Amino acid sequence: MLVREGRVRVSDASRASLNVLRALFLVVFTCVFPFLHRVNNPNENVRVYMTMAMVDHHTFAIDEVVEEYGWTSDMAIAPDKFGVLHHYSVKAPAISYLGVPVYAAYRSVAPAFGLERPSRQSSAQAHERWLRGTVWALRFATVQLPCLVGLLLFERWLRRISRDGVLRLATLVAVGLGTNHLASANLFASHAPVAWATFASFALIFRSSPAKPSREARPFLAGVCAGLATLFEYHALPMSAALALLAAWRMRRVRAVGIFALGAATQASLLMFYQWRAYGNPLTPGHKMCENPEFAAAHAKGLFGITLPDPVALRELSFNTTFGFFGTSPFMVLALAALPLVLLSSRAFERRWRGHLLGACAVMLPLWLAVSAFVSWRGGWTIGPRFFGAAPPFMGLMALIGLEAFASRGTYARLWARAVASGLAIASVATLGVLGVLVSSIPEDVVRPVPDIVVPLLVAALVPHHVGEVLGAPGLTGYFIILGALVLASLVPLALKGGDRVPQRVARTALALVVAVAGLGPALMVPETRESAHAASRAREFFLRTWEPRARDRWTHLRTKQAAQEADACDYVKLARIERLWGHEDLAASYTQEAVTRGGCKNLLQRF
Repeated sequence: MLVREGRVRVSDASRASLNVLRALFLVVFTCVFPFLHRVNNPNENVRVYMTMAMVDHHTFAIDEVVEEYGWTSDMAIAPDKFGVLHHYSVKAPAISYLGVPVYAAYRSVAPAFGLERPSRQSSAQAHERWLRGTVWALRFATVQLPCLVGLLLFERWLRRISRDGVLRLATLVAVGLGTNHLASANLFASHAPVAWATFASFALIFRSSPAKPSREARPFLAGVCAGLATLFEYHALPMSAALALLAAWRMRRVRAVGIFALGAATQASLLMFYQWRAYGNPLTPGHKMCENPEFAAAHAKGLFGITLPDPVALRELSFNTTFGFFGTSPFMVLALAALPLVLLSSRAFERRWRGHLLGACAVMLPLWLAVSAFVSWRGGWTIGPRFFGAAPPFMGLMALIGLEAFASRGTYARLWARAVASGLAIASVATLGVLGVLVSSIPEDVVRPVPDIVVPLLVAALVPHHVGEVLGAPGLTGYFIILGALVLASLVPLALKGGDRVPQRVARTALALVVAVAGLGPALMVPETRESAHAASRAREFFLRTWEPRARDRWTHLRTKQAAQEADACDYVKLARIERLWGHEDLAASYTQEAVTRGGCKNLLQRF
């Protein structure tokens, strides 16, 4: 469909291109399973334990699950009415609630596939297999698929703002694959789903019209989603409050606001019920009762660990190139650029969408201030800023409004907007997307994730579990197909014609590639210090010791050939490259010398 905007001819994305992107998203969001049992990820495990406890033992207390499957962190200890102490998840309960029907179904069908639920007397390996299968089922049904659906609905909603398929799909790619949203969607945790609960409330608020108060479903659902955000994550409470104020401003009528409050109350009651049964007080979360004394002491400061916003934390959470929101997702910097562009303009487009821009800011600002006030604002092992899980769709919306406002100024402005959007989307995917389909978290002291973690893992072909293991193709090929889908998805906006003639498309492509390289620069150019080099080496060695699945990587294959004296010169070149990337200089030198002794690798293709 073509529309005319001033003198600019704007082409919408073809249905075929959009369907291709949907298919690629489906592959990326549902076919990979990064899981390292030894990491014992508390963000995930404690939520899994709570779901298992509700289904297997009909209680919120996770004591029996801990006894069977092992200790994890992020647990609270609280007495019951008889004074007996029990362990509980310290997390907000929404994702564990949603996992109940999924785990119940999994428990029923798993025996048909040869996977029996272990008893207390079963081996540790049997418990590990069951836990791995449980985590996969819970991730797939309660996080991965809903997040995929959320992204596709988000794209439909963005059509109200922009008919330009290049800008819109670049925004979609950046939000879904170029932030930590993808890594969060690969965990049974609330960091990714909270984004869609919050944004759904925001979208419904702006669809609710004060001129049509009879439509009560929208304010009610908006309230449900606003309350669900806090039911997902405690730190979403400031956003829920901001959404309530936004609803009061937008809806204006007392009846509509009351209906919104009623919807929010349904979710608040579910949260209060859990806190009452677990901690004996419906208004008290369990953070001050943490089993870990350090966590309990941290949460005892201020209001459950929240003090005053820290300017240093605010800056680092925003712009740090290791874990800052804008520092790790170059595309999202466009959200900041949109503010002066739209707010200081009197053009019709800017006036029309100024309310949405200000509304998104009103929801995001309390989140930024609240997280910067956390005693533990860094968030531990994570990919990107873990506490900003709700930010990608809001910042993507702001970026698109700014892009469309700039593009509407003329043909060359639209060319530049498309090039910048496509290029920064590619850079964002290269920075965070590839990492998100390899591991679920990285140690805090790793400061250069791309060169120090992503590149060595990929060169050694240390790849995670993937759907090919279920379909009878457990090797490396299945994973690299998934990785290829991720790369192709990032290129779809760049490949769209968008109504441009050939010279314009060539210029747009060239500009976009330059922008992509520039956008990726900060992630690659972080200076390496002795401390950061040691930290990266420790992290790589940890991943090597704990990697799942084992013995499927290129490194193991080459070492096996070496041990059997079947390795040729090209194999030694490959081994030397891997060892050098992993910091094993002595071994790398030895393998290089062996390759030379064997006559060198003459075939350039075989060197890779």
